[in-house]
Amino acid sequence: MKSYKKSQEEYSRDVYEAFQAIAVTSDMIHRRRHDRLLCETLMTTRSKILGYQVSDFIVGSQVEGSTTLGMQSDTDFVHSHDFAHVVLKLGAWQTGKGNLLAFKDETTPPQFYKLCRLQPTPDGRQEYRRVPVDNTDVVDHEGRVLMSNMYFDLIAEQFNQRHGLDMMIKHGPSRSWTDDFDFVNAYPCNNLPEECEFLFKRSHPGHFPKPETLEYARKCPVFFIAQGHPHSDPNERKLQWRLSTTLTERALMFDFTEVQMLVYILLKMLKIEYIKPKLGDKCSTFHIKTAMMFTIEKHDAEIWCIENIVCCATHCIDTLIQWAHDGVCPHFTMSGVNLFDGKLSKPDIEKLEALLTNLKKDIMRTICNLKTDEFGVLVLHKWHGYKTKRKHQIH
Repeated sequence: MKSYKKSQEEYSRDVYEAFQAIAVTSDMIHRRRHDRLLCETLMTTRSKILGYQVSDFIVGSQVEGSTTLGMQSDTDFVHSHDFAHVVLKLGAWQTGKGNLLAFKDETTPPQFYKLCRLQPTPDGRQEYRRVPVDNTDVVDHEGRVLMSNMYFDLIAEQFNQRHGLDMMIKHGPSRSWTDDFDFVNAYPCNNLPEECEFLFKRSHPGHFPKPETLEYARKCPVFFIAQGHPHSDPNERKLQWRLSTTLTERALMFDFTEVQMLVYILLKMLKIEYIKPKLGDKCSTFHIKTAMMFTIEKHDAEIWCIENIVCCATHCIDTLIQWAHDGVCPHFTMSGVNLFDGKLSKPDIEKLEALLTNLKKDIMRTICNLKTDEFGVLVLHKWHGYKTKRKHQIH
């Protein structure tokens, strides 16, 4: 009688073959990346030709290749408004552009800044602007004009009125008119704030991130996104702008090997079907992505192989369990940031730790129950030696 007991290595290979069956392959991942980066270039080029000072960057799962057809992932854009530029000190302004000075005060949480409008002086310097530009601006106690993160919503509402469009769909800082695309408005900054030096100053094992990736990442602009901290006072919240290193993170994701990408996608499936029904979106994909990066950095490159897919997923779960136990989820590219802050309460974190602990104990059974792309059924078929033929439309 045939035995269906398998080692974790054999089970991992079944998982790998199931990914192959749903067209999540190395070739498909690179094709997605190529197509989305080409689309990004075309969009930005079109805007420049039409005279708009904007650049569009595609970020997230579509450009990473970290999705499947069954996940039905939307496309995330960072809409960078290049007519303005964020500087970190008064002497670093750019001529020919509106300049905004990013600064912190006693009210700004980690990863958040305020933006002060600057104006040129007759002798070519920059000084604080004292007169508001529009009705969303706020004058602080020192007489400086601060830019509100409500500015882009005001522009969008005026656009809707002119063109007779419906209200926008809002998800956090993203704004869109369809569920297929999410646009995040942002201002670029070509200099790294002090907390972003964290990635480049700490030691790395060498296999991740690669030295050439770090060199490239140091040149990536950062963005200030129109979003305040959810726990801040409402009047302060509308003046806060969240610092984002999304292009640095995208470069790091491009450093993932095929197996690392498969582990990450597997973890996303588990989050969607096992954790989300119990915690909603409080445990985000970004928490999973951050755990992946720290786990890859911590463990030797040799463990990331086909026969270790389930084991590597368990290592990432261990990382998340430890963070939940400590109540702190660090940011991979910024110092002093707790990614649980503003997302999960203490009871939520305790619940997350329990969920992850139970998931780790029964990870193989949970994988076999995954409904996305009929993934669990495919794994079971591989496990029992069935031959299945499935047709997948490639997008």
